[in-house]
Amino acid sequence: MLKIKLLIGILAVVLVGYFVYNRHHQTTITQDAQKAAVTAKADATKKAAAELASHCAGATDQEIIVSISAQHLWACDGSTVAYNNPVITGMELYPADLTPTGTYKITGKLTDQTLAGSDSTGHWNDFVNYWMPFLYNQYGSYGFHDLTQAANGANGRADSDFGNIDINAPYTAAKHASHGCVEMPLAAMKWLYDWASVGTTVNIVS
Repeated sequence: MLKIKLLIGILAVVLVGYFVYNRHHQTTITQDAQKAAVTAKADATKKAAAELASHCAGATDQEIIVSISAQHLWACDGSTVAYNNPVITGMELYPADLTPTGTYKITGKLTDQTLAGSDSTGHWNDFVNYWMPFLYNQYGSYGFHDLTQAANGANGRADSDFGNIDINAPYTAAKHASHGCVEMPLAAMKWLYDWASVGTTVNIVS
C-alpha cells in the first residue's frame, strides 16, 4: 500500500512538472510568435514607405505621376510624396479611350463642368466637380476629374471602384474603365485640384 502511495506521489509530481513546463513552453512560443509578428509588421511598414517614396525619387519639382498598371497616382513635392490615391484610367481595348503615356502639363483648372463626348463605345454626358485637363489630341481632351454616383447616378463611381476596375474589360462590362481621363474619388480630386497649379508636370507611365 505504501509503495502504491509512493508511486502515486511520484506520478503526481511528474505530471505537475510536465504541465508547468508545457505551459511555460507554450507561453514562450506565443511570446516569440508575437515578437515575430511585430517585427514582420515593422519590416512591411518600412518596405511600403520605401516603395512609396521611390515613386517621387526622380521628381525635382511639383509633379503628378500616374501608373496605369498600378491604377494609382502620386503627387510629388520634389522627391517627397505629398499625396497618393487609387485612380481609374482609360479602356485599353480602344485607341480613342486608353490613357496615353507621356509627359504633359496641367493646362487649366475648372469647377462644375459637364464633360460630353462620343466615340465607338457610345455617348457620355457627365457632371464633374473638378476638371484639370493635361492633353488634347485627335480623340479629344484628357484630364483629371471626379465622377461621383451622387452627381451621375448609375454612371458614377463608388470610392471602392478606384484602383479596382479592369481597364482591359470591354465597354460592355458592368464596371468599365474611363474614356481616357484619369478619374479620382471626389475627396482625392479636391485635394489634387487645390494642390496642383496650371503648368504642373503630369507623367503618365505604363
